[in-house]
Amino acid sequence: MRWIMRIGMGLLACALSGAARADEPAVLRDTLANGLRVVIVRDALAPMVATRLVYLAGSAQSSADFPGTAHAVEHMMFRGTRDLDANQLYRIIQATGGVANAMTGTDYTQYLFNIAPADLGVILHVEADRMRGIALDPNQWARERGAIEQEVSADRSNTGYRAAEQFNAALFAGTPYAWRGVGTRESFDATDIERLRQFHDSWYAPNNAVLLIVGDVAPRATLAMVRADFADIPRRALPRPGAPKVPPPLAPRTLSAPTDAGVGTVTIGWRTPGLRDPDMATRLILADAINNRRGGLGRLSVEGRGLGAYFSYSGRRDWGQAIATIRFPRGADPARYLADLQAVLADFRAHGVPPELVEAAKRARVKHAAFDRNSILGLTQTWLSALVERDVSDPDELVRQCATVTPAAVNALMARELAPDHALIQVDLPAEHIAPPHDSGFGGAESFGDRPVPDAPLPQWAQSVLAPPPTPHFAPPAADWRLPNGLRLIVRPNHRTHTILLRARIHENANMEEPAGQDGVARLTASLMPFGTAARDRVATEAAADALGSSIDVGPTFGLAAQTADFGPTLALLADTELHPAFREADLAIMRDKLSQAQKGFLQTPAHAFGRAVRAAMVPAGDPSLREDTPETIGRLTRDDVLAYFRRAYRPDMTVIELIGDIEPQAARTAILSAFGGWTAKEPKPEVIEPPIADPPVARVQMDGEGRTQDRIILAQAVPLRRGTAETALFELGNGVLSRGFSSRLYQALRVRTGYVYGVSSMASTSETRGTFLIALGADPAKVPRVEAEILSILDDMRAHPVGAEELERVRSGYLRTLPFAGASLDAIALRDIGLATHDLPLDQPDRDIATANAATPERIRDLFARIVHPPGLSTFVYGPAPPQD
Repeated sequence: MRWIMRIGMGLLACALSGAARADEPAVLRDTLANGLRVVIVRDALAPMVATRLVYLAGSAQSSADFPGTAHAVEHMMFRGTRDLDANQLYRIIQATGGVANAMTGTDYTQYLFNIAPADLGVILHVEADRMRGIALDPNQWARERGAIEQEVSADRSNTGYRAAEQFNAALFAGTPYAWRGVGTRESFDATDIERLRQFHDSWYAPNNAVLLIVGDVAPRATLAMVRADFADIPRRALPRPGAPKVPPPLAPRTLSAPTDAGVGTVTIGWRTPGLRDPDMATRLILADAINNRRGGLGRLSVEGRGLGAYFSYSGRRDWGQAIATIRFPRGADPARYLADLQAVLADFRAHGVPPELVEAAKRARVKHAAFDRNSILGLTQTWLSALVERDVSDPDELVRQCATVTPAAVNALMARELAPDHALIQVDLPAEHIAPPHDSGFGGAESFGDRPVPDAPLPQWAQSVLAPPPTPHFAPPAADWRLPNGLRLIVRPNHRTHTILLRARIHENANMEEPAGQDGVARLTASLMPFGTAARDRVATEAAADALGSSIDVGPTFGLAAQTADFGPTLALLADTELHPAFREADLAIMRDKLSQAQKGFLQTPAHAFGRAVRAAMVPAGDPSLREDTPETIGRLTRDDVLAYFRRAYRPDMTVIELIGDIEPQAARTAILSAFGGWTAKEPKPEVIEPPIADPPVARVQMDGEGRTQDRIILAQAVPLRRGTAETALFELGNGVLSRGFSSRLYQALRVRTGYVYGVSSMASTSETRGTFLIALGADPAKVPRVEAEILSILDDMRAHPVGAEELERVRSGYLRTLPFAGASLDAIALRDIGLATHDLPLDQPDRDIATANAATPERIRDLFARIVHPPGLSTFVYGPAPPQD
């Protein structure tokens, strides 16, 4: 029996995951006899495994009449298999932590799980079971169709999505890339089970798939598990691929699209060859070089000739797109900004991209490749891109290709592909009134009136996910010092790569620290920080960073990423830029004008009006959180105001720095003392904690928005939870019962059984003095009353009855299994420490939260919800068309 073999192999893989044998390969590849390609990459940074099963079929393999077929099959892969019903699958996912998802692209569909190593065997069995066949029950499709239609409805309610959709359709006209991969209401109305089955059985074959496994595994034992589950799945004859559709040459034309954004955008786009084209690396270097702030495009922004200008390249298998964009103020004439953007591109074509910008782009690509190895998910993504998107052997091949690019190749490609006579232009113009899309009225599935069926026991091969996991433990840092000037330094050596990260945060709160009448001074100060110092102007600062191949960020959150050999000079550059900004009058005038114009547009948007209404309902008049930058307050700011704010807010005794990577504690302390030891603060510490507030009155706010067909709904109330307390940790566990994964109560009621929504979330947001509980979702107006009624009923039940013991154990198991995933990247570790230290919480707070979770009982969760959640006290905020009245 396969499951007996698999349990033994699962135990073997688990035993070897923590300490692989010396001869264990770092990368193991295999192609099974049935054609399944397998790549296993060992990375023991954290007890986590990322699995990515990719089928080489996406929306391009659908048809123009049924563009959402691949997307629909992706959804139905979570509605059960021939041997595993949907609720069993949902409970497996919940017990393993709920980190499961899928994405349908144009050329492929990927299924992802992030799991604890002990659960790898179960997830591999699930994926093999889904490859063999899925249930495709008509009743399940009826429910899931409603959820998919809500996903599409949300997209279509977004003016930015509709603008991108129009641009994409014109750029790729004549190819499968022109249609919407998520589907349309019309196509879903005509889709039946047989069409879905045909797509799955045609494309979901082992010889049309790639299985990538990255993380804390023993590769040889893992490969044995893969073979045990997948080897007996027969290969299939794949549909014969047609000749690639070659679209007609792109004729230059200009499109327009209304937007409810605060600023307008001009986009110039070119259709290019795709990701597997031999010149792909040249395109990446070209994009990076044009985007360099020292070039003409960067000067448009820093000289005030636009609110931001960018160049990017994105590709798919057969075709790609190069895009140049510039943002402009609401109410301005876009023609001026289009002319400036075209002039910069014409200059690049006429005179070539400066060689130093090409070399800077190559250097950054080569050096920063090492940083992907500091993250399990980053490493997973680079391997996925190499194997599936680029069809090369490994990520190093991509780096080698970038390293060989020459300035001549960059300029030749630009002349060939970015000519103005085959460019598509689109202007996204802010509008006062925007008509909703024609495909309004997505109804979703109606209520089916059924209640949950009794849960069937999990099959024997999946029982291991119900076993309590080992209690995780978070290792303390190697050093945690308070330096003489008050700066807190945390050090975590990690020598997996020859790289060093510095992450830092100043505890700043503009609402509390900005003087009266100077709203916006914090933003203006931060925006001027990258403009150089008294000793080195902006261009010289950026040239120095480019020469090192390092990256630096400055402002209230600052940091660097550098190779070990480059750390010293990069740190010196960071400290000079962070501590001694020049705040030149000319730069200040430009940035002040840009911020003022952008804020003027933002204040006119429906989204701002809605957000303002929500905040005003939740706090008393005059609360610091209601402070708002205006064009007038920004326009009055002077250099003296900026200097005064910088002296008050940017101070070492409100700052936490963490160094993590290839450095030892004493060397880190010496380096930071040298760079930041002279930083002092002479004024008293500012108050950055907002005062507590009384519970606000219940409110109901509805605002139409512009061009929306779907309502965005927020239910919220103040709660007596505070950051870092045991009560907050206990509530988070109960909230997992409420909304974590398809087995959660909100998902079961609003998506799984009815299809009313695509997604729903609930959370407690806490600070030192305030707490808010909220539930957020999107639903079409006709469904809102039923959605609200379901939510209130579920909350009443959470308050009145203990949660189920098995339900709690699944949620607790998933919580304990996934909590260590926060250590799956050096960046995440540093940001976790800094977040805790900034708010004066102990660095072992995760261990304290684990103790709270282990002590939780169904009765304690009920009692906590009964005490702090009051359904009649929830305020309701609706952004979109008015729902019908009861």
